[in-house]
Formats: sequence, C-alpha cells, structure tokens
Amino acid sequence: MILFNKHKKRNQMNTNYLDICFRSLDWARNKNFKGYSKFDALNSPILRFLAGNSRFLRSSYVFGISRLPINIRPLLFVKKKQNPKGLALFARSYFNLYQTTKNDSLKEHALDLLEILLNLSEKDNHSGHCWGYDHPWQNIAFFIPPYEPNCVVTCAVAEAFLHAYHITNNSNHLDVCKSVADFLLKDLNHIEVGSNMQCLSYDLHSSWKVININSFVSAFLAKLYNITKKTEYKIVSQAIMRWIISQKTDYNAWYYSDPPEASRITHDNYHTGFVLDSIQEYLEVFSDIDIEQTWRNGLTYYKSNLFNDDFSPKWMYNQKYPNDIHGATQGIITFAKASVVDPEYLNFSKKILYWTITNLYESKKSRFYYQKGRIWKKKYTLMRWSQAWMCYAMSVFIKAEK
Repeated sequence: MILFNKHKKRNQMNTNYLDICFRSLDWARNKNFKGYSKFDALNSPILRFLAGNSRFLRSSYVFGISRLPINIRPLLFVKKKQNPKGLALFARSYFNLYQTTKNDSLKEHALDLLEILLNLSEKDNHSGHCWGYDHPWQNIAFFIPPYEPNCVVTCAVAEAFLHAYHITNNSNHLDVCKSVADFLLKDLNHIEVGSNMQCLSYDLHSSWKVININSFVSAFLAKLYNITKKTEYKIVSQAIMRWIISQKTDYNAWYYSDPPEASRITHDNYHTGFVLDSIQEYLEVFSDIDIEQTWRNGLTYYKSNLFNDDFSPKWMYNQKYPNDIHGATQGIITFAKASVVDPEYLNFSKKILYWTITNLYESKKSRFYYQKGRIWKKKYTLMRWSQAWMCYAMSVFIKAEK
C-alpha cells in the first residue's frame, strides 16, 4: 500500500506542472516580485560601509554571502527589491502560459511587468533602452553601480519586449527592441577578436570577452533582423556568431570567457545552456549546416557532462555539487526547446523538472529553494535566481509539451 501511494504521488506530480507554475507565479506576485538576489550583498548598508572602495572586500562580501548555507541578508538589512531580469523572466512566463491557455489575464500580468520595466530603463542616459541589476555588482573584472546597464540584463529584458511584440503586434514593443539595439551597438565596447568577427563588452567600461553574453546579442539581433530586415542587425549578429563558434573547444564545449583563464568558471551548467539556446534561436533565422552541427554536438556534450545520473544539474563539468536551481532550470529550458529536433530531449527535460520539484520545491508555499549540496540544502528562495527562472523554465516546458 505504501508503494502504491508513492507511485500515485509521482503520477500526480507528472501531471500538475501547469498548476505548480501558476501557484509559483502567484507566490511571487503576492510579494510584488520583490525578493533577494544571488549577488545583492552590497545592498546592505553595513557591508557597503565596511567595504568602502575596496575591490577585494566588495567581491568577498558579494561572493561570500552567495555561498553561505543560510540566508543572513535580513540581519544585514538587505532590502528585497524588484530585479529587472527577474521581472523579464516572470513576464515571459506569463506570455508562455498565455500562449498555452489563451487566458487574457496572463497576458495582462505580463504587460503590467513590462510597464514597470519601462520605468526602470536607463534610456535617458544612453543611446537606447537598457537595464542593469538592482544592486551594486563587483566581480573580478569590474564594479557596476546599481541599475547601471549591462549587456546581459538588457538582452533579457529585450527578449521580453520581443516576446510581447510577437503576441500583441504592438509596434511600441518593437520600438523598444530597436532602441535596445542602439544601446548594444553604440554604447557597449567593441572588442577586437579577429577579422570578420565581433565581440561586445559585458558592461560599459571593461573589455572582458564573455562568450555567453555575446550569444545573447547575436540571437537577439538575428530575431530583430528577421522582423525589420535592417542589414546592420544581420551583419553584427553573424559576425558575433562566427566568434562564438570559433570559441568552441574540440570536445564541443565553451568556456565562460576568452581567454579561459580570465574567469574561474570553466564549463559550467547554465552558461553552457545559454550558448546553446542562443545558437538554436540564431539558426531559426539564419540556416547554416555547419553551425547546426556545432549546436547538436554541443547539446550532446551538455547532456552527457553537465547532469548527474539522477538528472540533477552539475555545478561544473567536473563538479557534481552543488545542485543549483539555475542549472536545473537551464537544463529544462534547453532540452525542451531542443525537442523540436529530437523528442527524446523533451523527456530529458521532464526528468530534470521532476528532480527539481522533488528536491528543491516547497509545495506548501509554492516556492523554490536555491541549492542542494551533498549533505545540505539552502532552503531559501532568491526571487530572480530561484523563482523567476523556475517559473520561466516550467512555462517553456509546458509550451513545448503542448
């Protein structure tokens, strides 16, 4: 009888993803989408005062707080805030569910979030619409003040407006996307990477060559070209993609940065998925047999090397732990999207999703935890990193399964 009940619970879990996604979105919406973020330690007035202008102390606090097994942000007076990237992910979650269910209220929830994002844009100070994180951000390459725009957040928000345009056909949403392109092409640094290739900077100041960030730009410009037919978008998109493809290793993986030693990250889970998703989206506009084969080989590497036997996400190709919620979400997304070429990928996506809900989901509150280690679990929720990404991942899976 006990075994029967266990199987019954598993079957229910496999059929309730839509309900879990709705309830998870409601949990975030009831909090006005405000929460903590992985790297928001410097939103603490205490830590900002202690760190001063010290790059070492600022980065130590940022990365140290992100690694603690418990969440001490409340003790440090870190305020819960709306993260622009998180808002974009929640908006796209609603859009995906609207496309699946045709429930107009879901579309309206998404459009409301886009209005908030427009108010957070730094367009007045730059060449076009652009966004940054809601917290100061110090890493090994640069320091970015709160809300100062960067490439990754801007591309994430731009994708939400592009998604809105495809649903509403509202030219205002397309105008935002074209404005974003102005920021990307005019304000970011163009870094020399060789003939007939391009690379854009992560932020406004550094020349750090980050591969997955450029993949976002290439995919976004490709999709924007597909709508507008503006030649500049095509030229830059293809030039960036040539650089990304040139960075592939002979075993079909990508490092985080060029040169590889510029970052402590080697072949990690979610950044690998970012690159693969972007290549797939690029190929949907610019067909290329060689690039398609690179993408397929990359999917094989990702599936074989960045997930454990129980379908939990590895941290790096050579590190089984911690099992990070973002790695899980990225696997769900990447393989659900890739199922257009192989239905087995949707089954793999589903197995990652089941592992995540079994191990990192608190059903009572409909929220997702941050990480699971070998012997511990970080049982707290980061609004953008945990909840927003998981809602988006579930919505992508639901849409692909339909």
